[in-house]
Amino acid sequence: MNVIYLNHSGFLVETENKVLVFDYYSQGGRFDFFNPQHFIGKDIVFFVSHNHNDHFDARILDWAERVSYVVSDETRLSSDFQGEVLYVKPHEVYQFRGMEIETLLSNDEGVAFVVEADDKMIYHAGDLNWWHWNGESKEFNDEIAKSYQEEIQQIKGRQIDVAFVPADLRLEDKYCWATDYFMQEVGAAAVFPMHFWGRFDVCEMLKEKPYGDKIHNITKENQKFTF
Repeated sequence: MNVIYLNHSGFLVETENKVLVFDYYSQGGRFDFFNPQHFIGKDIVFFVSHNHNDHFDARILDWAERVSYVVSDETRLSSDFQGEVLYVKPHEVYQFRGMEIETLLSNDEGVAFVVEADDKMIYHAGDLNWWHWNGESKEFNDEIAKSYQEEIQQIKGRQIDVAFVPADLRLEDKYCWATDYFMQEVGAAAVFPMHFWGRFDVCEMLKEKPYGDKIHNITKENQKFTF
């Protein structure tokens, strides 16, 4: 299995038969991360967790003749779009192109994904995160904690091979709470921080954690990891 960090929360996962691209983001075309011609003979599926522009790059629609799409329900594409699209809602399980796709409810927008493909289980959080802001009210932060914990509890006991979990340093000392809780309650063989806005040093910070041996050190865009 190969994992490529694209940018921000965007990752490509290549399994034996499939190429799964989560929350592709090219910063308005600044980065050119993907060419379907590099994956001849494989089934390519793009996942869109929600419609924020740092998670949904409309350039992915240009490849509709070659790829298919799994898109959160509130991210409706144009009615005349001709590509193959599965719209998904939170707390559902779908069978699509030989995969099982389970969705969680994001406490920001859209969904998180748990995808089983080619006997690999992949978790991509989208914007499901422990959004504890130091300047917010106790009521807000308590509700965020409750919503995050409830969603993660729904996948407790799963054998996750690869997890993509937010680690946003804008949350200051709380940047790691989402990863801490996920690793305590669920765990994964390999963990990739995301949504860190170019702060690659967050990977080294997380490697100091008790689960640090599971953290993969991202240092640049379009970086490839092979398992």
